[in-house]
Amino acid sequence: MPAESTKDRILAALPAGVAFDPLMTLYLTDTLAPDEMARSREAGVVAVKLYPAGATTNSDAGVTDLRRTSRTLAAMQRAGLPLLVHGEVTDPAVDLFDREAVFIERVLLPLRRDFPELKIVFEHITTREAAQYVQQADAFVAATITAHHLLYNRNAIFLGG
Repeated sequence: MPAESTKDRILAALPAGVAFDPLMTLYLTDTLAPDEMARSREAGVVAVKLYPAGATTNSDAGVTDLRRTSRTLAAMQRAGLPLLVHGEVTDPAVDLFDREAVFIERVLLPLRRDFPELKIVFEHITTREAAQYVQQADAFVAATITAHHLLYNRNAIFLGG
């Protein structure tokens, strides 16, 4: 399994005496096989990462349509593997600053309806809508915040302010 060999390479590269246990994840794609979920969990994989295709750096192989992954998501739910979500839509008609809120509406709400016991971590949230969604969600939803993402607004990005 690639996650096992990657973990072995990481551990082999550590300096002597360094205690480090890398947490291995899988990259969700349109073709990730459902039968890999239980096997991956047994091999020590701790989660599966969802990047919408084209949403961020190196996400070209990401999910093009979440419906294509429904069998794999069901297998993740059964195996207890959390889904770590990069939550933004890539629709060019959606304003850059609305992509997270639209993701909640278009993707996260249907995902939670279809897989109510799938553990989800909404990664590096940056909007009030995301914080409110997580705060009101059940125990199967959590979030992370990346502090430096909160430093940027339209002026900082577009005007260099």
